[in-house]
Amino acid sequence: MDGVARDIAHVGRLLKAGLGLRGDDLAGQMRRGGRLLPRRVRAAALRLAKAQAMLGAPKLARQLDTAALGRDAKLCIAHLTLLVQRRTHHDWWLRAASWAALMVVICAAVLYALWHLRGALGL
Repeated sequence: MDGVARDIAHVGRLLKAGLGLRGDDLAGQMRRGGRLLPRRVRAAALRLAKAQAMLGAPKLARQLDTAALGRDAKLCIAHLTLLVQRRTHHDWWLRAASWAALMVVICAAVLYALWHLRGALGL
């Protein structure tokens, strides 16, 4: 059961990192943004959220199908890992573009200042 709980926690961290979903547990995160996931991944994550609620009670936890939950966790982790990687790559390009835009603005400001300074000096 520890492996299932660890996988569920990992899926929750990936949902927060990849989609920015906040929530106390996986069910809360799925309520906030489950629609952002593909149907298969969303169904697997909802099964994991239901299992997370059952893990609190030892008698219910023994009834869980750990093999199926492992497959569900593997599917969610694979999809969300790709999302996190894409987001990181996208963030890098966004930072590079904003840096380039800042440099263009600074150069334009310097050229504008020099143009006015030249006019004020009568050169």
